[in-house]
Amino acid sequence: MSFQLFGDAEELASYREVVRDYRRATGRDVQLIEIPDRDAHLAKLITSFGGGDPPDVFLINYRHFGAYAQRGVISPPGDRVRREDFYPPPLEAFTVDGRLQCVPQNISSLVVYYNRDLFREAGLADPRPDWTYEDFVTAARRMTREGRHGVGVEPGIVRASAFIWSAGGEVVDRTVEPTRFTLDTSEARRGLRRLADLRRLALAPTAEEAQARSLEERFVDGTLGMFLSSRREVPGFRTIRGFDWDVAPFPGAERRFTTLHSDAYCVARSGNATAAHAFVAFAAGLRGQEVLARGGRIVPSRPAVARTRAFLDPSRPPRSARVFLDAIPTIKRLPTDAQWTQAEDAADLAIERFYYGDLSLDETIARIEREAGQLLAGR
Repeated sequence: MSFQLFGDAEELASYREVVRDYRRATGRDVQLIEIPDRDAHLAKLITSFGGGDPPDVFLINYRHFGAYAQRGVISPPGDRVRREDFYPPPLEAFTVDGRLQCVPQNISSLVVYYNRDLFREAGLADPRPDWTYEDFVTAARRMTREGRHGVGVEPGIVRASAFIWSAGGEVVDRTVEPTRFTLDTSEARRGLRRLADLRRLALAPTAEEAQARSLEERFVDGTLGMFLSSRREVPGFRTIRGFDWDVAPFPGAERRFTTLHSDAYCVARSGNATAAHAFVAFAAGLRGQEVLARGGRIVPSRPAVARTRAFLDPSRPPRSARVFLDAIPTIKRLPTDAQWTQAEDAADLAIERFYYGDLSLDETIARIEREAGQLLAGR
């Protein structure tokens, strides 16, 4: 039985522990297919399904699983899953036509990782739970100086969505089967401008700087005060020894929203489906989620694990892990449709050029409507 996933060395170590525990508990072996990055993982899935030899289990984000659900190549868990054992948002994200397709592994959100030493050096208190976009920008300004930036964010629709929703706008006309992007409103424009202002005000690295050294590397080496990302950064950031760091919620504006980041274990329709479902029941069960929670990789999709020391242990950073749980009522999600992956890719290209100053806001919205919007309209 095979299980395909991607991740860096620290992330993969936790999954190997889950597989070892499963082997000890059941005597059954699992072949891990480890892919170094997301794009290669998605490409290999497409190739393997096209060739009729997919992995028995694969881990995938809700924004990318729609095409597999539409093609009917996923074996749903059925009554193996009790919905009341999981937080609702990831269940909804992996449900199609009222039927759960894959078992949610995590319920992360977009948060702000921040360097507490740089905050103190700049005379800043730790961010409050109700901090605002203005507080966020003020902190970025006070930490920005020669050779150091106050904030870093990877420009794209996933990050932009939180800015848009918090400004009172919407990304698409509806989450299920969207037909168009809805960025040409005063609220959505305000959110996009706030995202771009981080670069326009020189608070964030330029395109050339980000290409020369990634935002993650800049945070780890102490030259980036804040970094916007999901829970997946934690295993890598736990290697930091030079400074203290923690997490804060995504800042509020006209509204307080953040973006769902959730992956699930999907089982391919194959002769090994029964064995694959047995492994998923273990990996997404109490023991499997405890292992991944202790390793830092996930915000458990099971409240019974998320509320325990396995996730909330204050002796291991981030000490404010509860931020992820407190954010759950403010989570919104992007679409899961088969067309979404390509539409998202097209929108990302336009938003990246806007963020780095190569396109105006009008040009960006027009390009997204023309290139990404037609993919939704042509369903």
